[in-house]
Amino acid sequence: MQNVDVLGFGTATLDYVANVETWPAEGIKGPITGLSVHGGGLVGTALVTVTRLGGTASFVAKLGRSDIASSVVDGLEKEGIDTSMILREEGAEPIVAFVFSTLGSGERTIFHSRDSIKFPQLHEFPDQDWPAKTGCLFLDHYPGDPSIDAARTARENGIPVVVDFERDWPHVHECLPLATHVILSEAFAGPLTGEKSVSGMLKSLRTSADQTIIITRGHSGCVASSPGGEIDFPAFTVDVVDTTGCGDVFHGAYALAVTRKMDASTAVRFASGAAALCATRLGGRDGIPTTAELESFLDARP
Repeated sequence: MQNVDVLGFGTATLDYVANVETWPAEGIKGPITGLSVHGGGLVGTALVTVTRLGGTASFVAKLGRSDIASSVVDGLEKEGIDTSMILREEGAEPIVAFVFSTLGSGERTIFHSRDSIKFPQLHEFPDQDWPAKTGCLFLDHYPGDPSIDAARTARENGIPVVVDFERDWPHVHECLPLATHVILSEAFAGPLTGEKSVSGMLKSLRTSADQTIIITRGHSGCVASSPGGEIDFPAFTVDVVDTTGCGDVFHGAYALAVTRKMDASTAVRFASGAAALCATRLGGRDGIPTTAELESFLDARP
């Protein structure tokens, strides 16, 4: 593995994306428009964001050699992501997702298959010297216990750990205190913590003084608790086409901001701008901005 800003451990998917005018009742047929195929996934899209914004990234995974798996790998490589940490194992498949975006609101409904996904154990990582080559470790919830091992190893080597969890699985509770930066949606953080207020969620999730906890709230922006203080950042106003991937883009931009030593407030603004631009195009990756596009967008909104 080459030296990278962000090493991602989690999922990359193949997304079939289409528009619907309204969501039909069960058993009713309805038309779709704008059918297209995109790479996606929590970690996959976050890493594409890193490279689009001028950073470097590598992806850890197990994937086979089927057409779908190869399409995912090819898509990552086209974005400049190092794939030398992907173990090619027969029968290991990426998630396949069917994404329907409702015209007008841009909100999306997702159906996905994850029957054949597999993840490497820490001792199977192709390059065991990865801690010396990694600026930031980015995790989603899918790998399970190997996420704990990777996070612990990163922290032992002084590497910041950014996490994006969306499921209340057993390993999540053990992994959260190992993260230096926790970014969760309000819809997930509430049930996870049992808290009804955002301030209560932040307090419950923050287990050490050096942690930054961010709760994303969709069109309401995000709030955070960091070593530098509290942050309440409103969402940027844009013409929304599709919200698919916006959270993943936020995470990727934020992870890159961490490697660039941005303070929490600046990092949140940087990530919020990238996510806002993503929402202006169909698909989880087509709207990911370049560095120039994001800088122009932020310069126009001091």
